[in-house]
Amino acid sequence: MDEGGGRIQSVGMKKKLMTQAELMAWEVKARRWLVLGLVGVVTGVFGLGWMTLQISYSMLKKSDVMQVAVERLIQDERVRKELGEPVELGWAVTGELEDGPDGGTARLEFSMRGSRRVAKVTLRAERQVGGDWKYLLLEVKSSGSEAISCADGAGVPAKRS
Repeated sequence: MDEGGGRIQSVGMKKKLMTQAELMAWEVKARRWLVLGLVGVVTGVFGLGWMTLQISYSMLKKSDVMQVAVERLIQDERVRKELGEPVELGWAVTGELEDGPDGGTARLEFSMRGSRRVAKVTLRAERQVGGDWKYLLLEVKSSGSEAISCADGAGVPAKRS
């Protein structure tokens, strides 16, 4: 406080209130920046999530167990007849894959699509130390039809990786 009892202010600071028009213009600018910032944050979060999904899906699709299974399904005449040619792998792959030097297990679900239909594929496989994947369950199920089994011992010779 100075000697007169008033507040000390810097020389450059003036006490001036905004007019109504200035205040409204400032609020419009502030809202615009707030909306742009929120849109940027939301876009970044969704972009990061999509990128994470894409990386995990592509890693699962490139695994040995998945590549052999897809090749087995594409070569199966019953699957080609049910879905229509060409048969392709869908986008999403969900489940678990544990593959290590002591063996591994795979529990995956994905889709296959052809020119006529789309089908859900359920895969269960295991691998012993130093061995090939053994497909315990490799089943193609499209809506309105019976499941087609392409698992080991289901009439399709096992392919070695």
